[in-house]
Amino acid sequence: MIKHLCLQICLCLSLQAASLTEALNELKNNQYGFVFAEVGITEEDLEIFSSVDIKRDRIFHQFGELETLSSEILDFFGEVGANEYEATLQVAARLTQIAHDVIRGSCRETAWVCLRSFIPTGKYDVPRWHMDGQYYNPDNANDLVFKFVLTLMGPSTLFYLLPSELRKTAEKHTRDRHYMKKFCKKEKTLSSKAGQGAVFIGGHGISALHSEPPIHENRLFLSIVPCMESDLALLKSRVLSVYPADSRASK
Repeated sequence: MIKHLCLQICLCLSLQAASLTEALNELKNNQYGFVFAEVGITEEDLEIFSSVDIKRDRIFHQFGELETLSSEILDFFGEVGANEYEATLQVAARLTQIAHDVIRGSCRETAWVCLRSFIPTGKYDVPRWHMDGQYYNPDNANDLVFKFVLTLMGPSTLFYLLPSELRKTAEKHTRDRHYMKKFCKKEKTLSSKAGQGAVFIGGHGISALHSEPPIHENRLFLSIVPCMESDLALLKSRVLSVYPADSRASK
């Protein structure tokens, strides 16, 4: 027990949150494919995020049309619960600012922005451990392709410290939740703290092993994949082939 506790403390210290720029530099050589990152989330931010009323599971995708992002986030909040326009205006403005900060900090032109709401469910009591595929194919093969995620309300995403020698075994069994539940040890499972984001790799051979957390309370979740304008078409095609459909599509 003491050995496992010491291991977890050491690993947490090596993965402590850095600024986004520092995190991206570290991610290039990180053996686990993820790093926690700071993007200036304040206690006031967390308070306004937690004020959002959530009564429904919904998902919102935005591919590059950032000039309409704030107004569409407001529409999203109108879908998910009893949220008044004025009450969520500040939240939408802050999330739009975060999206632009992540794009600028990663030296990209645009992004796929995704916002999801969850109501309590037992769906993830057995974690859905998985690795994301390649989001798009950059013109420069050395460019870092990553996703930034930030939990705005509720429990944070689970990440696993997967040793390189066990990566092939994990890849082989990710569709078997019960196998992966036994495979993934609690002392090697980490989550970001409130207000911290995470950046992680998808599809590069060192994809981060991660899962939704158990969700027994309302959850609000933001993800951003920065890219160049020329990457948007392929990114959108790949996203919509595997992700839940935008809740607006059924209207």
